[in-house]
Amino acid sequence: MKQYKKPEIHFVNNTGGLSGDEIAKLSDEDLAKYLHACNYTDEKKKYRIRQGFILREIAGEYAIVPVGEECMITNAVMTPNDTAVFLWKVFREPSTTEDAVRKGIQEYDASEDTIRNATKRFVNDTLKNGILEEVG
Repeated sequence: MKQYKKPEIHFVNNTGGLSGDEIAKLSDEDLAKYLHACNYTDEKKKYRIRQGFILREIAGEYAIVPVGEECMITNAVMTPNDTAVFLWKVFREPSTTEDAVRKGIQEYDASEDTIRNATKRFVNDTLKNGILEEVG
């Protein structure tokens, strides 16, 4: 028997400029090239907050605190703003950047481009600092 996986559909921006009808007519090989050029594989990557970091609310302010072995790597307590807290909560569970963007669009009064760029920055910064990890 196959292992059950929760059904998921990931929405990937069509940045290549072809219409749905044009994409449907592509050969498998051309479709694979097209999706690769549109960063399809990057947009399918899932990320989550690594164990060893906790988000605490203290007197109305938030702090990200490294615990356990992470204390040896970084001795810093980080103070995220409300938007970073929102993204932190999204990435508690494995999520794609696009999942976070979609949730951000529902939550905030900002353009999709603004939310997308900020979310990508958050992902890049937290990956670089070892707070976020790729999970598949």
